[in-house]
Amino acid sequence: MWIMVWSTILLACIGTLFLRIAGRKSISQMTIPQVMILLAIGTVLGTEVSGKGMTNTILALGTFILFLIVVEWVTLRSNRIESILKGKSVSVIHEGKLEIDNLRRLRVSVDDLKKRLRMVGISNIEDVKSGTIENNGELGYELYPEAKPVTKKDMELMLKAYLPQPQRNALSVVKRISSEEDSTDSHRYEVPTQLQ
Repeated sequence: MWIMVWSTILLACIGTLFLRIAGRKSISQMTIPQVMILLAIGTVLGTEVSGKGMTNTILALGTFILFLIVVEWVTLRSNRIESILKGKSVSVIHEGKLEIDNLRRLRVSVDDLKKRLRMVGISNIEDVKSGTIENNGELGYELYPEAKPVTKKDMELMLKAYLPQPQRNALSVVKRISSEEDSTDSHRYEVPTQLQ
């Protein structure tokens, strides 16, 4: 029994090491090959616990991780292979209109798409210039300019355009007030008695 416990702990450590080498992504960001390798690793680890042998299990884990690294390297070098193995993003909104055929092909309902839009703060599909479902399942979008949130730069430009700007800066005002106080040798206002 203790051999099984120590073998399981050793496999958990080795599995963690191999997954660390493979890279760090959440399940929602994984591509199809990465999910397939993750499932295979779980299966291989499970077979060791059922008695296939420690050496064979570690060798199989190493092979899966090597395969994953090679796939990632090849997809970095070739766009065609990347689109075959990982897929491409699919347009689901174009100029504020839903692309129903693409939604059907992805098996995504209109309600699911609206939920994803609400989760990123978009309540109106017509505000979206283009929207895509990326190869990792995430929603990518571009809003029309009039639907984009106001940025700090936008606000500064608007304030400069509509509010008069004083010609003096704050430092000159402070210097003027301090020079007036120096010349009179008293305060402009009476100091309350509790502060004296």
